[in-house]
Amino acid sequence: MVTALVSVCGICICVSLICKITERHAKEQAIMAVIGVCVFVFILMLSDVPIIFGKVDELISRAEIDTDYLKIIFKSLGICYLTQFSADICRDCGENAIASAVEIFGKIQLVIISLPLFESLIENVMVIME
Repeated sequence: MVTALVSVCGICICVSLICKITERHAKEQAIMAVIGVCVFVFILMLSDVPIIFGKVDELISRAEIDTDYLKIIFKSLGICYLTQFSADICRDCGENAIASAVEIFGKIQLVIISLPLFESLIENVMVIME
Protein backbone atom coordinates (compact mmCIF):
# COMPACT_ATOMS: atom_id res chain seq x y z
CA MET A 1 0.00 0.00 0.00
CA VAL A 2 2.60 2.55 1.05
CA THR A 3 4.97 1.62 -1.76
CA ALA A 4 2.15 2.07 -4.29
CA LEU A 5 1.38 5.48 -2.79
CA VAL A 6 5.02 6.53 -2.94
CA SER A 7 5.26 5.31 -6.55
CA VAL A 8 2.12 7.19 -7.60
CA CYS A 9 3.28 10.36 -5.85
CA GLY A 10 6.69 10.09 -7.49
CA ILE A 11 5.21 9.57 -10.95
CA CYS A 12 2.81 12.48 -10.48
CA ILE A 13 5.54 14.83 -9.30
CA CYS A 14 7.86 13.84 -12.17
CA VAL A 15 5.16 14.29 -14.81
CA SER A 16 4.15 17.61 -13.23
CA LEU A 17 7.73 18.87 -13.43
CA ILE A 18 8.14 17.64 -17.01
CA CYS A 19 4.87 19.31 -17.98
CA LYS A 20 5.92 22.57 -16.37
CA ILE A 21 9.19 22.52 -18.30
CA THR A 22 7.62 21.61 -21.67
CA GLU A 23 4.45 23.67 -21.23
CA ARG A 24 5.84 26.72 -23.03
CA HIS A 25 6.87 24.79 -26.13
CA ALA A 26 4.28 22.01 -26.32
CA LYS A 27 1.20 22.95 -24.32
CA GLU A 28 -1.04 20.34 -25.97
CA GLN A 29 1.37 17.51 -25.19
CA ALA A 30 1.72 18.70 -21.60
CA ILE A 31 -2.06 18.65 -21.16
CA MET A 32 -2.26 15.15 -22.68
CA ALA A 33 0.46 13.95 -20.29
CA VAL A 34 -1.45 15.37 -17.32
CA ILE A 35 -4.69 13.73 -18.44
CA GLY A 36 -2.86 10.45 -19.06
CA VAL A 37 -1.35 10.40 -15.59
CA CYS A 38 -4.68 11.32 -14.01
CA VAL A 39 -6.44 8.48 -15.83
CA PHE A 40 -3.63 6.09 -14.84
CA VAL A 41 -3.95 7.05 -11.18
CA PHE A 42 -7.74 6.81 -11.36
CA ILE A 43 -7.58 3.29 -12.85
CA LEU A 44 -4.99 2.28 -10.26
CA MET A 45 -7.27 3.62 -7.54
CA LEU A 46 -10.20 1.60 -8.90
CA SER A 47 -8.24 -1.61 -8.30
CA ASP A 48 -8.40 -0.91 -4.55
CA VAL A 49 -12.16 -0.35 -4.47
CA PRO A 50 -13.11 -4.07 -4.18
CA ILE A 51 -10.90 -4.36 -1.10
CA ILE A 52 -12.72 -1.47 0.56
CA PHE A 53 -16.16 -2.78 -0.38
CA GLY A 54 -15.29 -6.28 0.84
CA LYS A 55 -14.22 -5.03 4.25
CA VAL A 56 -17.18 -2.67 4.60
CA ASP A 57 -19.58 -5.46 3.55
CA GLU A 58 -18.07 -7.71 6.21
CA LEU A 59 -18.52 -5.02 8.88
CA ILE A 60 -22.09 -4.32 7.78
CA SER A 61 -23.07 -7.97 7.94
CA ARG A 62 -21.64 -8.30 11.45
CA ALA A 63 -23.38 -5.14 12.66
CA GLU A 64 -26.68 -6.02 10.93
CA ILE A 65 -27.05 -2.53 9.45
CA ASP A 66 -29.50 -1.74 6.64
CA THR A 67 -27.35 -1.81 3.52
CA ASP A 68 -29.62 0.48 1.49
CA TYR A 69 -28.38 3.57 3.32
CA LEU A 70 -24.74 2.57 2.99
CA LYS A 71 -25.16 1.92 -0.73
CA ILE A 72 -26.44 5.46 -1.09
CA ILE A 73 -23.49 6.81 0.87
CA PHE A 74 -20.95 4.91 -1.24
CA LYS A 75 -22.64 5.92 -4.48
CA SER A 76 -22.53 9.51 -3.26
CA LEU A 77 -18.82 9.21 -2.51
CA GLY A 78 -18.25 7.83 -5.99
CA ILE A 79 -20.16 10.71 -7.54
CA CYS A 80 -18.13 13.22 -5.50
CA TYR A 81 -14.77 11.69 -6.45
CA LEU A 82 -15.62 11.34 -10.13
CA THR A 83 -17.06 14.84 -10.33
CA GLN A 84 -14.04 16.40 -8.62
CA PHE A 85 -11.64 14.40 -10.80
CA SER A 86 -13.40 15.44 -14.01
CA ALA A 87 -13.75 19.09 -12.98
CA ASP A 88 -10.08 19.32 -12.03
CA ILE A 89 -9.00 17.95 -15.41
CA CYS A 90 -11.29 20.44 -17.16
CA ARG A 91 -9.76 23.29 -15.12
CA ASP A 92 -6.24 22.09 -15.94
CA CYS A 93 -7.20 22.33 -19.61
CA GLY A 94 -8.40 25.89 -19.01
CA GLU A 95 -12.09 25.03 -19.39
CA ASN A 96 -13.62 26.55 -16.26
CA ALA A 97 -17.15 26.68 -17.68
CA ILE A 98 -17.11 22.96 -18.45
CA ALA A 99 -15.69 22.26 -14.98
CA SER A 100 -18.52 24.22 -13.40
CA ALA A 101 -21.08 22.36 -15.50
CA VAL A 102 -19.63 19.03 -14.37
CA GLU A 103 -19.79 20.14 -10.73
CA ILE A 104 -23.41 21.30 -11.04
CA PHE A 105 -24.37 18.02 -12.71
CA GLY A 106 -22.63 16.08 -9.93
CA LYS A 107 -24.49 18.06 -7.28
CA ILE A 108 -27.82 17.36 -8.96
CA GLN A 109 -26.96 13.66 -9.10
CA LEU A 110 -26.17 13.75 -5.37
CA VAL A 111 -29.57 15.24 -4.62
CA ILE A 112 -31.31 12.64 -6.77
CA ILE A 113 -29.46 9.73 -5.20
CA SER A 114 -30.11 11.10 -1.69
CA LEU A 115 -33.89 11.39 -2.13
CA PRO A 116 -34.57 7.99 -0.50
CA LEU A 117 -32.63 9.14 2.57
CA PHE A 118 -34.66 12.35 2.81
CA GLU A 119 -37.86 10.37 2.32
CA SER A 120 -36.92 7.99 5.12
CA LEU A 121 -35.99 10.90 7.38
CA ILE A 122 -39.33 12.60 6.80
CA GLU A 123 -41.17 9.34 7.48
CA ASN A 124 -39.28 8.90 10.76
CA VAL A 125 -40.04 12.47 11.81
CA MET A 126 -43.73 11.92 11.01
CA VAL A 127 -43.76 8.76 13.15
CA ILE A 128 -42.11 10.59 16.05
CA MET A 129 -44.56 13.49 15.82
CA GLU A 130 -47.62 11.19 15.98
